[in-house]
Amino acid sequence: MSIRNVLNKAAGLFVEMPESHGIDTSTKMAVTSTKTVEQIVKEAPGPNLNEIKVPETTATTEAVMAPGGVVQFQAVYDAAGLPKAEFGAEQALEVINSLPVELPLNVKRTTVQATIGAMGKAMGVNTESVVADASRKLAALSAYEDMMNHKTNTYVGKLEAQIQDLETQIAGIKGEIADTQAMLGKAVGACQTEADRLDDVVEFFTLDTGASKLA
Repeated sequence: MSIRNVLNKAAGLFVEMPESHGIDTSTKMAVTSTKTVEQIVKEAPGPNLNEIKVPETTATTEAVMAPGGVVQFQAVYDAAGLPKAEFGAEQALEVINSLPVELPLNVKRTTVQATIGAMGKAMGVNTESVVADASRKLAALSAYEDMMNHKTNTYVGKLEAQIQDLETQIAGIKGEIADTQAMLGKAVGACQTEADRLDDVVEFFTLDTGASKLA
């Protein structure tokens, strides 16, 4: 599955977030709401998912070209113009990975959301900001993949055109070689015929009584 397909799938997923208003007094349960990932990104400061591009020709993208196949991800995000995050997807992933693997998923989510909630007042972090950061970075990687595919295909197309031109030149040279060898064969054959005729003359006047038809 391409990164673009992963992004399109992720954009339609729903995220459940505890409301800041506390408890529903009628049910004595915490109030929650759900939003799609795409909706969260639209409401968060910064570009929408479909607005994120990685250009080919700016100075910023020079560090993005992945020499040797090594990608500088932060350079990709910078080239895409993503907003900086005090606590972003990578930091959230560190918290997630620090939890015991045997914990149920719902417990992990509650724990991570509680951690993010504790940081929210000091750093302005919440579930929406982390989801928006992760989604925009996914969109930037998708745009980077598209840009690199286009750039690579364009470059490979030029190389293939050069190969075709070289193959045409090679075919022409092979034709010249064949013509030259054919000319050589014809000339050698003519010389051989003339040599035989001259040999007949020499043999006619010598004591050789061998193969010469004139002897």
